Amino acid sequence: MIGLSASGILRSTRTSNGLSQRALAKAARVRQPGVAAVESGSEDATVSRLEHLLNELGSQLTVLPSRRRPVWAAGEAIRRALDANDERSAWREVIQLNDDLREADRATCVALAIAPPGHTGDSRFDALIAAVTDSALVDARLPRPEWLDEDAWSLNDPWDVEEIPSLRKAARKATPPAIRRHGIFLDRAVLASI
Repeated sequence: MIGLSASGILRSTRTSNGLSQRALAKAARVRQPGVAAVESGSEDATVSRLEHLLNELGSQLTVLPSRRRPVWAAGEAIRRALDANDERSAWREVIQLNDDLREADRATCVALAIAPPGHTGDSRFDALIAAVTDSALVDARLPRPEWLDEDAWSLNDPWDVEEIPSLRKAARKATPPAIRRHGIFLDRAVLASI
C-alpha cells in the first residue's frame, strides 16, 4: 500500500468535485480554516475526521491492496511538479501513471482509475492524465469511469505534444483513439518508461 497524505486525498477529492474549501466546510459543519489546515498538511487529520469530510464529498476512504498509485494520487504529484514549474517531473509522473495502470491486474487497474483526480492547474496535463487513463483502460478492455467523459478532462484546442514540427504528422497518425478523444496528440511510445 502506498503512503498517501490526508492533505492530498482531501484536496484531490474536493477539487474534483468542484467545491471550494468554504463550501466543503459549510456542508460538513466545520470551520474553513480546519479544512485548509488538513489540506496544507499543517494539521494531521484523524481517520474519522477525514472520513467525515470525504463523506460530504460523496466519497469514502478505502484501502486498496496495491503499491501502485491511484490516478488521483498521480494527479496530485503532477500538480505539485507543475506548481514548482517542473514540467519535466510532471512528465515523469505521467509516465509512471501509465506504467502503474498498465502493470496492474485488471481489477486493480479499474480501482486505481475510479476516483477522478483534482485539477492540476494546467488543462493540458488534466487532459493528459485522462488520456493516459482512458487509453490503459480501453487497451485492457476494462470499464471506464464516468469522469473520463466530462468536458473538463478534454481540450478544446488540441495539444500536439511532439515539439518538432516535421514529426507532428507521424505523431498524430500514431495517436490511439482513446488519447485523441481528450484532445491530445502523441505517439504511444512517448509514454514508454526509459
